[in-house]
Amino acid sequence: MAKRAMTPEAKALKAKAIMDQAAELILTSEYEKIKMSDIAKRMGMSNGILFVYFKTKEALFFSLLCREYEKRLASLTDLVKEVSIHSFADFKHLLMTELKELIEDNALYIKLESMRTAVFEKNVDAETMLNHKLNLYTLMSELVTIICAENAVTPDDVMEILQAEASIITGCKLSATLPEEVMEIIKQNGLDGLQRNFNEDVLKTMSCYLDGYHMNYISKMNKDTQ
Repeated sequence: MAKRAMTPEAKALKAKAIMDQAAELILTSEYEKIKMSDIAKRMGMSNGILFVYFKTKEALFFSLLCREYEKRLASLTDLVKEVSIHSFADFKHLLMTELKELIEDNALYIKLESMRTAVFEKNVDAETMLNHKLNLYTLMSELVTIICAENAVTPDDVMEILQAEASIITGCKLSATLPEEVMEIIKQNGLDGLQRNFNEDVLKTMSCYLDGYHMNYISKMNKDTQ
């Protein structure tokens, strides 16, 4: 049986290893079928020790999602540093390029993000929630500052649009995800038109949203200031 890590560094490494195991499971299993005891067994530790690191199953997977958020924000920040946002068109191109890469290459992020508000945040302790939120806020503030350097968009614009993007990802993922028994009926009856394509839906919806946002808010604001 694994011994409980004692130093902060050792605890951080152990928590990372636990999240790595959780990531493997969520990519191959349904969330509802994953048990904390499964993860403890994989780690060679008791259930009690596992709950020392993560108080609930939701806290574990929410922490995993926040780790993916951090990776995404770091990647997006690096991407922004390579370009200049002189117009809303530049901002849209940045977001659509990054979103396309995200949905094609990061199934873990997409699956976790689609479950965040409906599942994880309903049973995450306040301390875990606050610590992650504060850390993400710091990283997000750094990103927003870089994006808004040329005043093509405001910090409020960026925050509102990124929040809308999260909702679009969630909505499109849910509409494209059907139970296995329903999928089988669809295949048997040649009803492929009932199955949504998540990648196509999310890119099209986000593009339309950005065009509408630009038309109804930014263009209108520019006219009002002239």
